[in-house]
Amino acid sequence: MVRKLFLALAGLIPFVANAEPHLSGSLIQSVNTDFSHYRGGEWIRMAITLSNQTGALFTGRVIGIVTGRGVQVGDPVTISVSGLAAGATATAELRFPSSSTNWQGYFVNLVAVNQNGHQIDQEASAFDVSSDWWTYPRQCWVVGAYTDWGGWKPNLFRTPQQDVQSLNAYKCNNLQFYNMLYRWHQPWVKSSSWINGDGENISVDLIQRHVAAARSLRMGTLMYMPLYAANVGIAPNFLRDGSGVQLSWGAFTSACGSNCKTADLWHDGFSNIGVMNPNNTSWQTYWGKRAEIMRQKLGFDGMFVDTYGTINTPLWDWSANRIIMDTAYSSFLKTVQGYVQGPMVLNSAGSYNERDLVQSGRETYHFVERWNNPSDIGNFGDLLTKARQVWGWANRTPNNIGLDWDMGMNKTLGASKACSINGGSTACTFNTPGVLYQEAADLATGSHHAWIVDGEQQVGDGARFISNDDFPIGNMLSPKQDMVQGEYDYQNFGVAYEKLLRLNINPSKVSAPSIVLGAKGSATAAAGSVWLFQNHRSGFDILHLLNYQQISSASFNDVNDNAGNAASPTLTGSLQLKMYYTPGGELGDLYTASPDVRHGAPVKLTYVKGSNNLGDYITFTLPSLKFWDMVWLENGVASSDYETP
Repeated sequence: MVRKLFLALAGLIPFVANAEPHLSGSLIQSVNTDFSHYRGGEWIRMAITLSNQTGALFTGRVIGIVTGRGVQVGDPVTISVSGLAAGATATAELRFPSSSTNWQGYFVNLVAVNQNGHQIDQEASAFDVSSDWWTYPRQCWVVGAYTDWGGWKPNLFRTPQQDVQSLNAYKCNNLQFYNMLYRWHQPWVKSSSWINGDGENISVDLIQRHVAAARSLRMGTLMYMPLYAANVGIAPNFLRDGSGVQLSWGAFTSACGSNCKTADLWHDGFSNIGVMNPNNTSWQTYWGKRAEIMRQKLGFDGMFVDTYGTINTPLWDWSANRIIMDTAYSSFLKTVQGYVQGPMVLNSAGSYNERDLVQSGRETYHFVERWNNPSDIGNFGDLLTKARQVWGWANRTPNNIGLDWDMGMNKTLGASKACSINGGSTACTFNTPGVLYQEAADLATGSHHAWIVDGEQQVGDGARFISNDDFPIGNMLSPKQDMVQGEYDYQNFGVAYEKLLRLNINPSKVSAPSIVLGAKGSATAAAGSVWLFQNHRSGFDILHLLNYQQISSASFNDVNDNAGNAASPTLTGSLQLKMYYTPGGELGDLYTASPDVRHGAPVKLTYVKGSNNLGDYITFTLPSLKFWDMVWLENGVASSDYETP
């Protein structure tokens, strides 16, 4: 339990320039922790950068109040601030002890008050007490090891330590090192640098410094390598580079058998890549051995296996047999894991072969590059369908599989030549409502949104965000200040309430909840109404409300907000709700929280019990709704794995 801790500073810690996201308050500029996750019983060190924009000298206190699932944990932690001049910047530190729990997130309400006790600013933070980084995966990208970007040399990066620390502020806990291979089939060569297959220069020293920075924050590190790609277009090709890759391992576009040539290899639209047969055990063995060399030489924890998504083209092997892809991913991992001594994640790049992959049980966690189309995610409601499918297929114990969806935003605008790198006009920046609609749906349905990249377009962005189809290395849109604050709040909320959002969540079996008064509700996600869906986990009934009342039908089916014109929802007044609850447990307190309200601070609600022919229910008043509110009812919490915050 958190004990009272008072730190009286003789002077504030000198400010050190950093690349962390700048929040929108008048005093608390940024917040970060010393690790991405903690072991139970450790102290949490929280650095708070103060930038006095109040217009006057500030003397007062910064107070941190910790809650778990809404319940206050211990006494407030306070630090005194004396004589911070207007416009001045400094860093203060709060320290919080933690209990010996596991896989639980904690919300930290941060309030700055003056000498008279009047609130000057309010922000929030969170910390994750977990023994690993894969139960709640929060993957982000690293590309800062590039020194030449094939003709484009961006000025986006600070030191690896600063940039990775900034990703930590956005709550990333594992990093994909993207496309830093020498060649797709030959990831490592003995050199201080190399030019990869896309013509970009990679620094080995920068890779190692980024790995060290990630390790200092307890982040996992995964090295990107395609599952079936071999170099054919860059001299020398895979048959002449001494790598040992054989043409007989290939996937061919006709049944040419042993008469096949390199030109017969499938390319999947990539001029320099020939596709290998993922079922071929010799290729699998080769890949595993090469990946393990790369992992050991550069210090990665494991591998991120990429695919190019659905294969609709008929393909044949060296014996002129049709290649059957139904179990290609699980077969590949089964062999490769005999060589790679570390965690592995495989991106199926859509729903293709997803069920077999999940049911194989070979993923460390489930990462998918989701696509905004009817075959994958055709609207916001499909995110819930897909999450529940994957959890049902995995059915892992004691902790079900973690989910991480890669979905870019504003892809059409991101590719537009009319948009400058640094934005400047509304048309060339992210549409914040579109971003928050997606973040709300991802988090509410149990996943993390994997789209945050190191480096920043402008000071205060804290990172970059994927604004094209799938590449985290090109020109990207610079977020507006409201998006920086919103993205921070949503990522923070996802950590603070992770056990209610992501761990062992099951669909509720009781009657559907409803809005009695104040808005139009629906149990089905649709434009023009508030979407209500309910989950249950041990000890809790959990209700989510996502506000689609102002979204158009076109935007509702455009999860990526490609046109950048999703309309922001109108803040509602109070809503009267009826929520049925799971029978058999003893009811306790009722809470609500939203990343849209006071940065996610929990609020206790009163309720009245009732019963009808559909079951037992409670009625209560929700103060308001903008994008998303979560409500949770303690129901049998004394026998839950979440009894003690």
